[in-house]
Amino acid sequence: MTRILEKSFVLTFVLAAAACTSSPSRTPGAAGVAGAGAAGVGAAGAGAAGSGAAGATGDAGAGPAGAAGTAGAGEAGAGVAGAGSGGGSNGNGGVGAAGAAGATDGGATDGGGISGGDGGAGKIPACVSNDVAGAINRVKTNYSECDVEGQAIDFDVMADYAAADYGGKVLKPGYDPSTTPVTISDYGKAFSGYQVQSCHPYCYKQNLTIGVDFVPGSDASLRGEIFFDFPATGTGLPITNAAGRASLGWIYLDGPALPAGTMVTAQMELKSMDKGLLVAKETKTITLGKWFEFRYFPIDSTFNTADLTHITTIGFKLTMATAGAAEWHGVIYADHFQLRM
Repeated sequence: MTRILEKSFVLTFVLAAAACTSSPSRTPGAAGVAGAGAAGVGAAGAGAAGSGAAGATGDAGAGPAGAAGTAGAGEAGAGVAGAGSGGGSNGNGGVGAAGAAGATDGGATDGGGISGGDGGAGKIPACVSNDVAGAINRVKTNYSECDVEGQAIDFDVMADYAAADYGGKVLKPGYDPSTTPVTISDYGKAFSGYQVQSCHPYCYKQNLTIGVDFVPGSDASLRGEIFFDFPATGTGLPITNAAGRASLGWIYLDGPALPAGTMVTAQMELKSMDKGLLVAKETKTITLGKWFEFRYFPIDSTFNTADLTHITTIGFKLTMATAGAAEWHGVIYADHFQLRM
């Protein structure tokens, strides 16, 4: 199956470390501060607790209690107690309510430190769940799957790693991102931007984070397509004939719950200088919070052998099918794409 793209946008990445947090730390709320009002005989004010630990109850004092704080929506995280509005002659004010609780675990993220291009789509994506900050040990998990790295697009720079960092493993994180341009095509509008981040990789410490904005209303706003060019030279390059080669690619959809009744699907794609756009025969159904693997050993199992000549590019498209009007905004992480000898 072939299709020639009308245009593509190519940007050079800036490697950046997205300082994201999944679950901020919390401290118990402190006691209310003494008010300064005129003497009175009011009852003790007790602030309403947030979803975290409530602030401590103050001594009896005059005047009304402090206003209730707003409850947070996520994990327990106590806010600081507010001050009572009136004070007794003994200086003990009413107790303010507990402050706002902490944000939902894995929800609130810090976009600080993000720099570099956004893929021309106008929006730099923010990491949602940060494995790197969570110190995930990929030596004991995914690294058994990160094979033949030297022929992979891993969005990592080999010079940034030492074998000692990963239990003595001989590291070859693949082609340098500066030699693997990324393009969001005009096939759809759902991909709103991208950036290489130290966020949620499948291999090593970096991945490509892609913003996803599904907005019902048109077919184009419910689909996105992105491509990664292979370098002109390097191990296993150029790919004059891909027949018989093995191919991998990993994607992970991350964000809030999908609207009820929706289905998200993905297909690997290649570009041939001779045949144009090639779309895999297999369609994968994608769910949230899980790595999905494009795995074709050999690549001929999902593409026509006769089309696999002069391959320059690998990538994928993502589509949401829905009968509703609810929008969905999140990200998809991409890593470890290869078409190896």
